[in-house]
Amino acid sequence: MLRRQGLLEGIWCLDPNEGLSPGQKEEIDRVYAMHGDLADDAFVAAGLSRWLA
Repeated sequence: MLRRQGLLEGIWCLDPNEGLSPGQKEEIDRVYAMHGDLADDAFVAAGLSRWLA
């Protein structure tokens, strides 16, 4: 979500050899589609340029 919102440039883990599990991205997409009303996208979009300055 942080990458989607523009807060991060990638999907890094603490362990550089780690990544998303198979199907994890699709599951995140599914949950986001079902509960998009709980996302803070508008709040992040409003402050993004100020926070990344």
